[in-house]
Amino acid sequence: MKLSLFIIGIALIIALIVIVAGIRQHAGKRDADYLLDYLKHNGNWSLTVVRNGETLVSVREDEMYPLASAMKIIIAIEYAKRCGEQTLDPSRSISLEELDRYYIPDTDGGAHKAWIAYSKDKGLLLGNSTTLENVVKGMMAFSSNANTDYLIDLLGMGAINESLDELHIEKHEALYPVTGAMLIPTYLKMKDPSYTDDYIETKIKEMSKEEYIQIAQTIAQRLKEGEKGLYIENGHSSKRLDKIWSDRLTRSTTFEYSTLMGKLNSKNFFDKETQDRLDSVMEGLMESPINQEWLKHAGQKGGSTEFLVTNAAYATDKEGNSTEVALFTNELGAGESEKISGSLNSFMLNILRDEDFRNELKEL
Repeated sequence: MKLSLFIIGIALIIALIVIVAGIRQHAGKRDADYLLDYLKHNGNWSLTVVRNGETLVSVREDEMYPLASAMKIIIAIEYAKRCGEQTLDPSRSISLEELDRYYIPDTDGGAHKAWIAYSKDKGLLLGNSTTLENVVKGMMAFSSNANTDYLIDLLGMGAINESLDELHIEKHEALYPVTGAMLIPTYLKMKDPSYTDDYIETKIKEMSKEEYIQIAQTIAQRLKEGEKGLYIENGHSSKRLDKIWSDRLTRSTTFEYSTLMGKLNSKNFFDKETQDRLDSVMEGLMESPINQEWLKHAGQKGGSTEFLVTNAAYATDKEGNSTEVALFTNELGAGESEKISGSLNSFMLNILRDEDFRNELKEL
C-alpha cells in the first residue's frame, strides 16, 4: 500500500541556525523573502511573533488552523510531566517491535525510518530496543507518527487532552491517534467493500468530532493488537481523502501556541524536573556548537501535509532577547507546502537576528 498523505516535522530549525548562519547572508535572506512575500499576497495563514514580551505581529491569531505535527508538543509536555512526577522512567526500554505496530510505510515522509537510522548511527539502540526518551525524541526531532501513536497509548489520550487545561490553553481541539485517523478510509472500505470514494468522503465529512476520534482510537487499538498487515493489504486512499484528513487534524491558534512557547522559553512555568526533560526532547537545536555560541536555549516543532505548513518556536539569545513565533498556514496550492517548508529556516532565523526583517513583519 502506498498512501500519499503524510505529516512531516519541519525538523530542526537547526538548519536555519547552523546551515543558514554558515552561508552568505543574501542566500538566507532570499529564502526568507519568499515566505514574507507569500504572506503579503495571501490570506491563508496566521502569525504571532512575540519579542521580549511584546507582541510584534498578530495576524488572525485567534483563528483555528490544523496543527499537523505541532500538536506533538502537547504529548512531549505530558511525557515530561510524568517523568517529573517519577511515574515514568525516561531510560525505560522500549522494543522497536512495539513501535512498528503503528508504522504504515509511505505515510510519514520517511520520518520513522530516518529516526531508526539515526538511532543506529548514534548507538541509541540496544539490540532491538531503545529508551523511552529516544522514542520521544523520534517524535519531536523526526516527527515519527508511529512513535506518536505509541506515546498516546502509553500516556493515555484522556490525560494528554486534560493537560490542555493545566497549560491554560482554551482554544484547542482534542488530540487523537495520527495513524489511526489516516486509516479511517481503509477502515470503512474494509467494513463494506461496496462503499465508493464519494460515499466514504461524505461519510467522513459528516462524522462528528467524537465519532471521528472514536474510530481513530479503534484503529490504533487494532494496530496495537497486530492488525497492521490487514490495513496495509487493504490500503485505501486518494488525494481528496487526504485533504479531508488534513482538514480534520487537531486545530488551535497561533496565539495559543505562541503563549505556550513563552512558557517553554521562560523556564519558570514547569518544575525543574519537568523542565529538564522538556529541554532534553525539545531543544535538539542546542546540540550544535554554532547555536551554543549565540543562543542560551531554543526549541521548536512544526509539521506539514501536502496542504498546510505549521511551526511553533522559541529562543533566548545570549544578549537576553526572548522570541516566540507561531506560524500556521492552510489551503496551500500545488508545490507551496514544499516551498514554504524550505523557506521556514531562513524566515525564523531572520526573525531572531534581523531587526529590519522584524519591522517588515510588523507591516503585514
